[in-house]
Amino acid sequence: MIKKSERMKPIRKIAADREQDAVKVLGQSQRVLTEHELKLEQLINYRAEYAKLFQQHGLKGMDGAQLQAYQTFIAQIDTAILQQRRMIEFASEDCHEKRQDWQQHHTRTQVMDKTIDRFKKTEQKQEDKRQQKEEDDRSNTQFWMLHHKK
Repeated sequence: MIKKSERMKPIRKIAADREQDAVKVLGQSQRVLTEHELKLEQLINYRAEYAKLFQQHGLKGMDGAQLQAYQTFIAQIDTAILQQRRMIEFASEDCHEKRQDWQQHHTRTQVMDKTIDRFKKTEQKQEDKRQQKEEDDRSNTQFWMLHHKK
């Protein structure tokens, strides 16, 4: 007869496999979020450098066309920064959802582990009782044989 703990192992493996799949998806989502955050940082740094150049050139003097070109380009960078921040919001939400999904799978795996452990403990107690009964029976048989041979 197959023990309950052994019958549960394939189910536990499925739960663990699903947990591993969820952790991979979470990892990918976290990488996407990190990439977006790095891109935002680059855009902010680029904007700061460009604004510094604009200020330096402004001190030297520039014509209206140059001023408008700088302002237009800074506005484009600002738009890109806003779009990148939105991308980070979406990626962060996605990452949060993936983390919740992984946590659910992780919890299921832990429940399976605890269930299997509980079954094993119960099976071990039953085995210990069975062995103790066999010992008691042997002892009783030996005792009976000793006292009835006389």
